[in-house]
Amino acid sequence: MTSPVRRSSSAFSKAGILLLLTVVILVVLWGMRPSVVQSNQPAESRVQAANISANQPSQGGTPRTAKLTRAVLLNWTNFLKRPLPVAYESTNFQWTLADGRDTNVIRQLAHNPLEYDRMVEENPRIFRRELVYLKQTSAAVFEQAKLTRELVGQLTLPGVDGQELQFDIIKSEGDGSSRQGQFSGHLKGNTDSLVTLAFMDGREAFTVIDPRENIYLVGEPREDGQVIVKAIDPNTYGLGPAEADDSIKTQPTGK
Repeated sequence: MTSPVRRSSSAFSKAGILLLLTVVILVVLWGMRPSVVQSNQPAESRVQAANISANQPSQGGTPRTAKLTRAVLLNWTNFLKRPLPVAYESTNFQWTLADGRDTNVIRQLAHNPLEYDRMVEENPRIFRRELVYLKQTSAAVFEQAKLTRELVGQLTLPGVDGQELQFDIIKSEGDGSSRQGQFSGHLKGNTDSLVTLAFMDGREAFTVIDPRENIYLVGEPREDGQVIVKAIDPNTYGLGPAEADDSIKTQPTGK
């Protein structure tokens, strides 16, 4: 995937820092999302009800905790975990063909109205958005390596339109668990690129920044074993009210 935008090395470094933070935030928010039931109740009513319940005791008289009242926004009743058909696939991934910038498709990708609004607001800052199903998650790769006592030095990441990217792991953070981890490195054979990946169980997020090949990608989790891959405009992505408000709008989404 190539885009018509190039950046200077200083801008590249700035974008790398911003996107690395985005990965960490996405994984933390999505990995901690509680399971909630579905509802068609208006978002405003659900937020108001949650604010009231947060100040009321539970049935046993014990004050409600943040964990119990954090699930504010519920899924649409017609939300589907696999909403789009597979157009083509490889050994590692299945790509859907639908244009993820189309509002009708966004309606199928989003869990709820706030997530829908966030994606629509993000549209001017991206070139493409595609849903990709992972045949094997990063967590599964590390779990298998743990069983065979092998080191994982490279992972394959999905791009758009059937593209696959080989990610050389240079640095890892964490306790060595196969359930979660944070990694950074570069594309295979291209030390000028920057790749970050973070996962928690079946959910994962990543960024790929490669000025030489004009590749600027962000992958964000949707459901376990699913990633929404976006080809971003590096000149505008991460700027403006939509990204600044991202942590507020995506935190309440449910499975």
